[in-house]
Amino acid sequence: MSFAAVPSQSQSRVVSGAGLEIADLTRRLGGQTILAEMSLQVARGEVACIVGPSGCGKSTLLRLVAGLDRPDAGEVRLDGRLLSSAGWAMEPQKRRTNMVFQDYALWPHMTVEAIVGYGLHKLPVAERRAKVADWLERLRITPLARRLPAQISGGQQQRVAIARALATAPDLLLLDEPLSNLDVQLRAEMRRDFARLFSGLGQPVLYVTHDAQEAAAFADRLVVMKAGRIEQEGPPEAVFGRPASPWVAALAGYDIRLSGRAVAADGSGWRVAFGEQLLRVQGVPLLAEGRPVIVMLRGDPRAVRAVTPQAPAPEDWQQLSGQVTGSLLESGDWRADIAIGDPDRPAAVIGVLLPERPRIGTMLTLAIAPGAMLGFAAEKR
Repeated sequence: MSFAAVPSQSQSRVVSGAGLEIADLTRRLGGQTILAEMSLQVARGEVACIVGPSGCGKSTLLRLVAGLDRPDAGEVRLDGRLLSSAGWAMEPQKRRTNMVFQDYALWPHMTVEAIVGYGLHKLPVAERRAKVADWLERLRITPLARRLPAQISGGQQQRVAIARALATAPDLLLLDEPLSNLDVQLRAEMRRDFARLFSGLGQPVLYVTHDAQEAAAFADRLVVMKAGRIEQEGPPEAVFGRPASPWVAALAGYDIRLSGRAVAADGSGWRVAFGEQLLRVQGVPLLAEGRPVIVMLRGDPRAVRAVTPQAPAPEDWQQLSGQVTGSLLESGDWRADIAIGDPDRPAAVIGVLLPERPRIGTMLTLAIAPGAMLGFAAEKR
């Protein structure tokens, strides 16, 4: 099966008819299919982010594109040049591709400037120094030029690894979970740096991560993988705005799953029953009354919160009641677990923040913001 490419958000820097082409790529290991007939195109100047949980095949895909592994079927081409086919792979050093690993892979005995210039040893000295200086400046690591990797921070090491990868002007840049070893603050800083850096590149970029929010910061296109296949692809706003399945919705931040029943059509959505309570849910496809429905809800405080005398529900927010089944002190507030429906077999358990510790068994009303829910027809068993 082939998957059509979705146009990049940054059309001005995308070159049609060039770039990375992956066709029906398949990889099996020990009788297990790791990648199943995967097809993807990444144009020059486009940033495609492969998103999915551990074990979905995204790192295997990167290894196949880099030439570190051979496919069982399918092809990999770069600007029309065959890089891999069934049982064959061009040597990595001949591909003009560079890869940034999550552990950075910096040589401990070399200075930053020596690491960045390692692939430029065939150039005249003056030209090599100029290129190294340029990439040190672009990655904002010029003051670190004479230091060893052990003398700089994790975020700085990441910048060195990226400068090294780009200094040789590869035809394709590959990144495998490059921010996974950084703390929250450094990850946010590097996301901003990537957005700035990638916007000026002319080559295709294939970036692998398990974090959809991270990818959305700079991706032209998200490619969501599940069990070795593409579950959905498109611009981040399309994937986040209309996930194709509950599974994709969970990756996109709709992290609470409720099980309900379709009662009646309501405009462009349905009224969905959770026990004796009803909610209007958009996006549920046409289905028969009584069919089971899965509702995915954003769990952040901007989307769902407790209704109190001090914080009544806005007029356009819907309401849902449940029973407090537990609580935990969190950063000065109490996070209460609210069971919707039968506490022993709830339709969902929703966490909300409260200023005071609630009593177990207390009934609490929740307010749900417009656009915070998506509905899906439950799969038949």
